[in-house]
Amino acid sequence: MHHRLVLTAMLVSSSLAPAAPAAPRRDRAPCTMPFDTSTPLRARVGDPSSEVLEAYRGSGATGVGPHKLSDAEWKQVDMAIAALPRRHRDILQRHLRRISFVEASAGAGNALTSRVAADCGTALFDLTLRAGLFQESLSGFLTGKEAGLFKDDGSGTTVRIEAGEMPAIPYILLHESTHIVDGVLGLSVRDVFREGVWAKEGGRALAPALAANPVATIAWRGGARRPIHEAASLYAGLRATPFVSLYASVAPGEDLAELVAWQQLASRWHVRPAIVVRGADGKIQLRYAPLDTPAIRARMNRVATLLRTAD
Repeated sequence: MHHRLVLTAMLVSSSLAPAAPAAPRRDRAPCTMPFDTSTPLRARVGDPSSEVLEAYRGSGATGVGPHKLSDAEWKQVDMAIAALPRRHRDILQRHLRRISFVEASAGAGNALTSRVAADCGTALFDLTLRAGLFQESLSGFLTGKEAGLFKDDGSGTTVRIEAGEMPAIPYILLHESTHIVDGVLGLSVRDVFREGVWAKEGGRALAPALAANPVATIAWRGGARRPIHEAASLYAGLRATPFVSLYASVAPGEDLAELVAWQQLASRWHVRPAIVVRGADGKIQLRYAPLDTPAIRARMNRVATLLRTAD
């Protein structure tokens, strides 16, 4: 499946990950080994489970194995943890069991948030990131991910997500940790979040007003990859939606995670990503900065209120 790493029984989110390995067996956390909520988040960095490693191998990845962080990479991890909103850190403190980094060839999955099958009644989660992400800027990461929606047609059209040269890791950790927050609080299934965007019957079906929009048939939603010369019309369609990114249209959980991540990019990192489509002559066909859209800012405010008040 497009940009997702699927581990069926454990899966909470496989966002930002490009492959679909077979589901591993469920990991157990027996009550005989109680979870210590006082352990600092950085101390929970550890080797990925054998099930996660096997899932990567099963997806066709090569060079799969645990990744040992360098001093420079530890700095990125510390920066990313420190940048998490307080509500996120508080929930991760109580519910994040392990953060892991895996060596794996590109294209085999970028990030995975998975629920641990605990016997103690506490919802616990593991978070796994591909180690190659340490070498990517946010602009490079987002642009590379977006490329999966298009196929070359010889038109010379290009799509770039301009988000500066900050490292990708803080954004990815924020996005993935929002899935843990969502897993604990159930924000993305609430009517106040779904109204007017997602179908009332639940699931990932779009609301009727969005069903005819081009975003409804992108590759990440099961459609075909578009010829890249159609990029400008696709992003014009995105501009008419309440989604902050095309990836947000994949499912309610991704919608929530993208809204939180992009809002924090602007407020904490002073980064306001823009989608830029250029023709073969280098001239801009479309430039769209989603954070300038009143409807998206309004949704971000609603999500911020929901995060503060939900229990």
